[in-house]
Amino acid sequence: MKLKTTKKAIRNSGYNVLKIGYCNAQNLLRHKSAFAYSERREGWACDYYQINNTIISTGYDPIGAKVDYDLIREYDKKAEAIWRDYSRTYEDQEAAVNALLDDFIKKAA
Repeated sequence: MKLKTTKKAIRNSGYNVLKIGYCNAQNLLRHKSAFAYSERREGWACDYYQINNTIISTGYDPIGAKVDYDLIREYDKKAEAIWRDYSRTYEDQEAAVNALLDDFIKKAA
């Protein structure tokens, strides 16, 4: 279950916050669960994923430091290739995507 929070609370959390558009990192975040979400007047705004000391904000109206789209696309395609490699076990796929996600955060931050 996700916690409803405000964008201000996430900005003031002390974590590095990265901004990714809706569904741009769906393969990178496929095995992760959002811990919180924010709303706006029109409804849902974004979800928040905590990975180590970074929060990834993704949705229609995410917050944080903008990440280069080409970098997101490159890493998401690599994650997609890992998930489509059915010769690997799920645990192996998950570990490989976690390593990819850690590398992505280092480059994006």
